[in-house]
Amino acid sequence: MTSVSDNMPAPLEGLRIIDVSTYVAGPSGAMTMAQMGADVIRVDPIGGAPDVRRLPLAPDGQSLFWAGLNKGKRSIEIDVSSAEGRALVQALIAQPGVESGFVVTNSVGAKWLEYDELRKQRDDVIKVFIRGRSDGKAAVDYTINAEVGLPWLTGPIESGRPVNHVLPAWDLMTGVYAATAVLAAERVRNRTGRGQNIDISLANVAVATMANLGYTADVEINGTKRVRDGNFLYGGFGIDYQTEDDVRIMVVALTPRHWRSLIELTGVAEAVDRLQESLGVDFAIDGDRFTHRRVLNDLIRPWFQSRSGDDAIAALDAAGVLWGRYRSVAEMVTQPDSLMHTSGILRQIHQPGIGTYSVPGPVLDFSGWDAGEPQLAPRLGQHTDEVLRTVLGLDPHELNDLRNRGVIGGQSV
Repeated sequence: MTSVSDNMPAPLEGLRIIDVSTYVAGPSGAMTMAQMGADVIRVDPIGGAPDVRRLPLAPDGQSLFWAGLNKGKRSIEIDVSSAEGRALVQALIAQPGVESGFVVTNSVGAKWLEYDELRKQRDDVIKVFIRGRSDGKAAVDYTINAEVGLPWLTGPIESGRPVNHVLPAWDLMTGVYAATAVLAAERVRNRTGRGQNIDISLANVAVATMANLGYTADVEINGTKRVRDGNFLYGGFGIDYQTEDDVRIMVVALTPRHWRSLIELTGVAEAVDRLQESLGVDFAIDGDRFTHRRVLNDLIRPWFQSRSGDDAIAALDAAGVLWGRYRSVAEMVTQPDSLMHTSGILRQIHQPGIGTYSVPGPVLDFSGWDAGEPQLAPRLGQHTDEVLRTVLGLDPHELNDLRNRGVIGGQSV
């Protein structure tokens, strides 16, 4: 399903991706490509995979989660427990043409989706397989996160327990890697004619990220045991403040200019200058601000406590200080000055069976392409007949026969 453009075709228009994945990583990566114009065909078992009912749900029971991660795709229902159903999906994957022959999957133990099996039908097939751990053990985002140490750094300083966060960060990052892998492999195939079998694990994404950000090197090189530090920014100066009317604001002094603006605004510049002179440090340096963050915080906090949230925010804006207001999800949705309403990425759409709500378009803004209105999510199995008819050339009699025998689902067209 391609987006309408006023100026040029969608960046991935014509590319066909078969999405045989569930939950977050695979579906999010495939959705990213669908939003840029790829024809993404999501394959579900008849009745849907478990994520078709995942919370949160609309009043009629439809999954807002599933709708969110499958925007712009075509949906087909195939009984892949049957040989005929598996053959149909393999045929979709193996369709000829330079813009076909791609599959993204996290299906474990599906021998019929193994790379060597798919190559029997198309030698230059490109498969991206998402797994939990590279050693083959089962894992999901939240079990991987427990193993990399972050829950021991998250949460209140006084907490003696690990604190999980609610964002499936490793899943989402893996999804972006999966989309990148498809596009990189297509480039290689266009140059060499060779397909690819690409393996991505959540664990490897997590470990690589921890290493890339210096967490692992800090232990290996410095022997450092980083500790939980509440809402303090690690490595610089940043902390949350509460105003007299209980508005909470995160303030970050990322550069020397930000820092100077903050201390001058809050009236503590002279005290801070005397402090750094007595300590023999330079608060223009991130590390020195971080080392003495608590005493600096004590100097700055009274300024926020003596002002309303509106007054503090207006002054922070005028001074050019980095800040962000803490909001609940409900406040982000309902308050007109929130990121949701100022980002420009959301549009109100009516999703059949769910209702009218805000849906994002692509996060990439191309100068030569207008993505148009955000795309809807399909109904489960909505495009079964359409895809099998237009891609595989099956006629209505064949489709009815397959449906009557339980090989395919969806409603006949």
